[in-house]
Amino acid sequence: MFLDAGNGIFAVMLTSWIFDMPLSRTLVAAGIIFAFLPDVDYLIHLARGGTSRNAHRHREMLHYPLLFIPAGVILFSFYGMEWVFLFGVAAFLHFLHDSIGIGWGVQWLYPFSKDHYTFFYRYQPRHKERLPRRFALLLVWKHEEVDILAAKYGDPDWIRNIYLRWHPYAITEFAIFLIALGALYYFWG
Repeated sequence: MFLDAGNGIFAVMLTSWIFDMPLSRTLVAAGIIFAFLPDVDYLIHLARGGTSRNAHRHREMLHYPLLFIPAGVILFSFYGMEWVFLFGVAAFLHFLHDSIGIGWGVQWLYPFSKDHYTFFYRYQPRHKERLPRRFALLLVWKHEEVDILAAKYGDPDWIRNIYLRWHPYAITEFAIFLIALGALYYFWG
């Protein structure tokens, strides 16, 4: 959530630097919107009666990097390479964020594979049975098992337990967001 906004700001600063574009409110707004754009499917999920308890299902609409990023690149190619770059970086960072930590990852190789990929850390609620321990930089979850895994090991109150408490994941997100704001202020000012 906050990390997506921070990533959008970092994507704007990188785009501004590479393409020698002045920072503007429009550019910053576009970067943040591009970073959140894949989560439009969460709003669709809620409109269809979904809840935060089965939120992992929202990633089955727009969370396909091999389809989403090229489609956006084609769309924004009409506006220039700087907009293509900004969209590509912001969307990529969103998918990377969704692959680290909470949730059941992203289907990075869809349409070639429906497997979900998670990198590094996997959030584990205290009140649920623990996932089998395995140290891996990459965890692969079979698509047909994700609902079962979410029911057995997931946290139906993940928003409250992560974002409304002093959880390391939330603290990291807030810190990166504040660093992005500070960097934006420093380079804009």
